[in-house]
Amino acid sequence: MSTFRSMLLIVLLMTVFTADAGVFTEHLELSPEDVAIIQNGSWSSVTLNGAEPRGEPGTPLLPAIPVVFVLPSGAEEVEFTVDLTIPTSIRASGARVVPSVPPQPFSDMTAPREPVPDEQIYRSDTPWPSDPILSVHTGTLAGFRIASCLVQPWLYRPQSGELLLYTDVAVTATWIDGPGMTLTGRQMEVAEWRAERLSTGSLFAAGGQPFSDAPDIGDSEYLIVCDSAYVDILRPLAELHERSGLTVETSTVQDIIASTGGRDDAERIRYFIRDRFENSGTIFVLLAGDETLVPVRLIELYCEGYADYAPVDMYFADLDGTWDRNGDGNFGQPDDTLDLYADVLLGRALFATEEEAELFVHKNLTYQETPPAGSWSSHAMLCGSVLFEEQGYTAAKGCDSIAAAMPMSWNVTKAYEVLGGDGFDTHIPIISSGTGWNHYAGHGNDRGIWWQSAPLGMMSNWIAEDLENGERTGIHTSIACHPAEYMGQVCCAEALLNHSDGGAVSVLFNTSYGWEGFWPSLGPSEWMCIDLARQVFREHASTLGLAFAVAKDLRIPYLHGGYDRTFQSLLSWTAFTDPALEVLAVPNINPIPPRKLTIGFPYPNPATRDAPVSFFVDFHGGLPATVSAHDMAGRLLWSTEVAQPQRVSWSGTSPDMERLPAGVYIITARRGDYTVSRLVTILN
Repeated sequence: MSTFRSMLLIVLLMTVFTADAGVFTEHLELSPEDVAIIQNGSWSSVTLNGAEPRGEPGTPLLPAIPVVFVLPSGAEEVEFTVDLTIPTSIRASGARVVPSVPPQPFSDMTAPREPVPDEQIYRSDTPWPSDPILSVHTGTLAGFRIASCLVQPWLYRPQSGELLLYTDVAVTATWIDGPGMTLTGRQMEVAEWRAERLSTGSLFAAGGQPFSDAPDIGDSEYLIVCDSAYVDILRPLAELHERSGLTVETSTVQDIIASTGGRDDAERIRYFIRDRFENSGTIFVLLAGDETLVPVRLIELYCEGYADYAPVDMYFADLDGTWDRNGDGNFGQPDDTLDLYADVLLGRALFATEEEAELFVHKNLTYQETPPAGSWSSHAMLCGSVLFEEQGYTAAKGCDSIAAAMPMSWNVTKAYEVLGGDGFDTHIPIISSGTGWNHYAGHGNDRGIWWQSAPLGMMSNWIAEDLENGERTGIHTSIACHPAEYMGQVCCAEALLNHSDGGAVSVLFNTSYGWEGFWPSLGPSEWMCIDLARQVFREHASTLGLAFAVAKDLRIPYLHGGYDRTFQSLLSWTAFTDPALEVLAVPNINPIPPRKLTIGFPYPNPATRDAPVSFFVDFHGGLPATVSAHDMAGRLLWSTEVAQPQRVSWSGTSPDMERLPAGVYIITARRGDYTVSRLVTILN
């Protein structure tokens, strides 16, 4: 069987970086046993375990593998090359690989488009693809440099139908080192957690990340941006997070606009957030108000004939660049070279009046501090409609993937529309009785989410306004088109959030279109909702905002050009929530504060033989920590004890104070039976 074992292959740099450049090669070992060819009429669909099909409309639809490198902070001029072995034959002739079809959003209930081959390609035996690297993407994830390429390991001759697989693919990344970022210890902890979710091994196995030294705690870890009239209303929410151990700042839109430069108010807000991220340790951002109270950034969205203008809050979370690199004043287009990795964990409170703001605060204080007793918080309601009947594309597969992520202790209720069947209304009393997690996979518009057949209403404004779940408010997610289209109207998301007798505490809906996949492969909107559930229930993300960010992180390496469905899905899916909310009925094993025991990034790393290495040892109360250094054979070289969180330095010497030879050494902190370690490299 293939050693390629995950849907997303992430590469950790297991090498020592030079002072000004780096290079690393990763090998993909693939097996013909993992390939299947499914005949559908005159067309052949090709699958590869762990890969997803990709292709521009009209070109052969073949599985692609994202390869992702975690590079040193500040890495620049990243380039990829691919070396291929002699390919292995999958089919000697007659494989008429289906061409990609233009995508459809979930609101388009017409028959799926028929595959139309590009005759210039299909009448030729010129090998396809012409380049195994389908696309590349680089970005900065809160200081971590992430670089990815999407690889198609195939040799296909369309005219003869010969199909071959490259079973050994060597992907090499090269880069030039640039200056690293300055982050606080807590910012680095959150960023490292996200990077680890992209990892298949131990993060920073050698070399480390050369972040600049900085304090462990910033003075604005949770930033609230609100209209000046709402400061007092939001104060109890600020105090809630101060009690949790975060430093909190509340800044008014009026003060920010008056003191910050920018082309318009949205840009001024973004520049202010970026300043707080870079200089004040900001991790969480709450935009407290809808478009009438807090500026929005409208983005022109376009994908295969479907055009829209929609508010995109990722603009305020991804703080790299200007989002208008080409300078045409049209923000957020593919040629603006968007980063797309969020630097802060951001949510928007979707209220427009003081009464709605008070309700938002009340719901969050109740959910996070005094939730009602009972099993409601561990009850999930999953609703899945027929999406494209002629194609056999239903939402059951995506919903079942969410259900599989949930703990065995949860009660999961499923309402799945079947081909040729009707919708449901039996789910409404269940939600009205209180549910902790709700997912709506259906067609949509600004007023709601719909089954394909009667009674149509899956979740809508009128259903939300009639709910009687009181303080048993939960989290609501959806793949549907437009249910969070809140500009100038009351949308379904607002109806849930601002219902005074229940509704939702958090809503994660699309402000524009949600997008399908190459069936039976799931689409990007479905995958993000699945990955959100996995981050909450399997990975135990400390907050909903952290899980939301990772769910998007995992999709970014699948981008494959221009106005594609993944790009649009990333921009549209929006978190209307307190980003620091901790999900009920989920064991929180990865809190941000307090920390059981952590070691900050050793700095400098690599280190020269005559320079000390320093790192922050952090823990919460109780026993002191023993900090030590060992060589790779396990021999003790140095040890000290610290009674409280503090920065510790090791001189890089042996027990007899002699300089150690160049190599990799282990820094360890221990409290009782709990141990954490990092590696540090010492150069000649």
